[in-house]
Amino acid sequence: MTSLFFWWAIGGSESAWLFPALYVWVGIFGVMAITQVWTLANFMLTTREAKRLFGLVGAGDILGGIFGGFLSNAVARAFGTESLLLVLAVFLMLCVALVLLIFRQHRWGPDREDQGPVGVDESPRNLLESFRLMLSSKHLTSIATLICVTSIVTTAAGWQFKAIASETIVEKDALAAFFGSFQGYAGIAALAAQLMLTSRLLQRFGVGATLFILPMTLALGSLGVLATGGLVAATFLKGSDKVLRYSIDTSSLQLLYLPVPANIKIQIKSFIDTVIWRLGDGLAGLTLLVFVTYLGFTPGQVSWVNLAFLGLWFVAAAAARRQYLTTLGQRVREHRIDAERMSAPVLDRSTATLLASKLERAETEEILYRLNLFELGYQQASHPSIRGLIRHESPDVRAKALAILNAAGDTTLVDDVEDMLSDKHLPVRTEALLYLTHHSNVDPLARIEELGDFPDFTVRAGVAAFLARPGQAQNLSAARTMLDMMIDEDGAHGRPTRLEAARLIATMPEDFSSQLARLLADPDPEIARLVIEAAGELRERKLVPQLLERLGEPGCRDAAVNALSNFENRILGTLNDYLRDDEMSISNRSELPSVLVAIGTPEALDILTDNLFQGDSFLRFRVISALNKFQQAHPGIKVDNAMIETVLAAEILGHYRSYQALGALRDPLEQDDPAMKAFRESMDKETERIFRLLGVLFPDYDFHAAYIGVHAADSSVRDDTLEFLDTALRPELRGLLLPLVDRGVSVEDRILRADEALGARLDSSEEAIAALMHSGDPWLRSCAAYAIGTLGLGSLEAELDAWEDDPDPLLRETVRQAKAKLAAIKRA
Repeated sequence: MTSLFFWWAIGGSESAWLFPALYVWVGIFGVMAITQVWTLANFMLTTREAKRLFGLVGAGDILGGIFGGFLSNAVARAFGTESLLLVLAVFLMLCVALVLLIFRQHRWGPDREDQGPVGVDESPRNLLESFRLMLSSKHLTSIATLICVTSIVTTAAGWQFKAIASETIVEKDALAAFFGSFQGYAGIAALAAQLMLTSRLLQRFGVGATLFILPMTLALGSLGVLATGGLVAATFLKGSDKVLRYSIDTSSLQLLYLPVPANIKIQIKSFIDTVIWRLGDGLAGLTLLVFVTYLGFTPGQVSWVNLAFLGLWFVAAAAARRQYLTTLGQRVREHRIDAERMSAPVLDRSTATLLASKLERAETEEILYRLNLFELGYQQASHPSIRGLIRHESPDVRAKALAILNAAGDTTLVDDVEDMLSDKHLPVRTEALLYLTHHSNVDPLARIEELGDFPDFTVRAGVAAFLARPGQAQNLSAARTMLDMMIDEDGAHGRPTRLEAARLIATMPEDFSSQLARLLADPDPEIARLVIEAAGELRERKLVPQLLERLGEPGCRDAAVNALSNFENRILGTLNDYLRDDEMSISNRSELPSVLVAIGTPEALDILTDNLFQGDSFLRFRVISALNKFQQAHPGIKVDNAMIETVLAAEILGHYRSYQALGALRDPLEQDDPAMKAFRESMDKETERIFRLLGVLFPDYDFHAAYIGVHAADSSVRDDTLEFLDTALRPELRGLLLPLVDRGVSVEDRILRADEALGARLDSSEEAIAALMHSGDPWLRSCAAYAIGTLGLGSLEAELDAWEDDPDPLLRETVRQAKAKLAAIKRA
């Protein structure tokens, strides 16, 4: 509408203010239009799409300039200069229609969700708020700094070029012709660079590398101008700016805005691309004024100033690259879905407070439920609210609260518990007697005679505890005998008696290690857990084998890990031997990495690293996961990166090998065949191991979130994750990994890449099955056995015979079924 107004006004009036107003409007509109186009591209494209298409967007900018120049020439000659405003209005209305069409097609695609505003509550409403928001964000500040420095350097370089050209070419017409030729050839070169180089360089090297291309060429040009002061060097300097800034550099800068939250992108991008850019122009003019007018620098000597600012440019580019990667990582973490919801075995402070809240006012059943949760915390928890429950109206609540306070070693209620020995309910009196026996100088036999009936196990536990206590009444031999009797108890009262013996032995001196060893073998997990905790405090090496045997039991696992970690480096040799022992059950061996993490010494880390090449894939996964946890828990202890890189390369090449096998098996086996499903699940585990190894190699980045991101249903999340990987990884690693996780790469392409990477092909299903058979993974060998039976490959039946006695039960069962199928084929 504004261009139509100026066209109408100029045609009907000759007011002096119209042309200055038009000049100002064109200047403002020229800046804002370009900003709006790039902002629209930022909204419409994901990070990966932007890398592919920003080159074309920039090419459209350059082509538009060329087309506009020729069109302006033709229209002005035919219809007059004022008619250009009418042409401009037509093209602007066409742009409005195109924007509406783009938005209508975009919302938001079949697998893309509009995530909405992220990280900022509301948009800035004025320039001051935009400025404050920019300063509050390291990412935005790095972009603004980079753009400001870019503007200063390129403005100064442009002045050098014009000044040196004016000194060299004195004749006005020749100078105009030179500038015209320069603009023409530079425009063509910029278009060629945009079409042929920008997208390729962005996809090959990423935004981190392309940000440095323009300052590097400008540094070379500045050095050339400084050395020669000639027109050739100045032309190279300005040509580098003209060709690269409007192609590669502009696209790279626009990529930096992609992770900015949608609700602030328009305002903040407009602020930086206009105010900050023009601020750079002003600072450049001020700098030239000082150095040229007052200090007398020649155009060639201005290169010293440019080189200083180019140093700042490199620093700003490095900071922008780092903040871009950080912001991408934050976006990836925002979409992280924790698929493994593991309950913590120890109640943390916030959880305990939540459980304790409203205990006194809750119903009896709810109170008992919450108290059971406290008791299930493998380290018993004491809380002020529990102390108040010893006066609760329910005897079950009173007894449970006393038991928890006793186990937690809470000695603040001795006087109150004395009164509870007279409680009319036997369970309460029993718990009170046990509490006082453990935490005060109470003679249980004397109290039993005073107060009446108590269960037999309570009597024996109280007497044993009293006899084991240091003092005149101590009789360790009698206490051992009484404890042995409790351990040997059988029948209806056997479990509560042994359970009380387990509770009791945790408070006994070291002289009762033989009784502790006997209780460690108790099949009851609750009894074993209590004794395991006591064994961890005692730290006698002869108990280590028993503790290792309990590692694989879910009810004892965490207690055994904690107990074994108390031995520290003293048992590392034993742990290493068990970890390498193929005859030990995999359920026990798979928990050993957790023990090494809990020990947390450099020697423990060495053992984890040495076991990265475990043949069993599940055990290898546990070792890799333990390395992740070790690094998070002990960041000061350095991992052997050379070893991690070796294992990572082996895992990636193994994953490519799996794609070769998948390609060979797809035809003989259906996609929904159990073997194919199992094989794909195994490949998913390979991918997870790769990402966990990346997490070990690059601990500053959340690669577990990246693993989840590449499997996300939302394409924008996947693209953000791929861009994060593209920027974070080294080129050689990026080239191997990204084709394996990019959904834009087909299975056929991955198989071809596998053939290139491995230097060999799998041409038949027999070769693919043979590759699976020689895998160290029992799961993959089971897939091979299944395929042998399903496809009737009698030539491989001898391999099945070798697996009939394999330790893995799944493999043995699959072999049995496969041999049955082969036998049926022979009979037919």
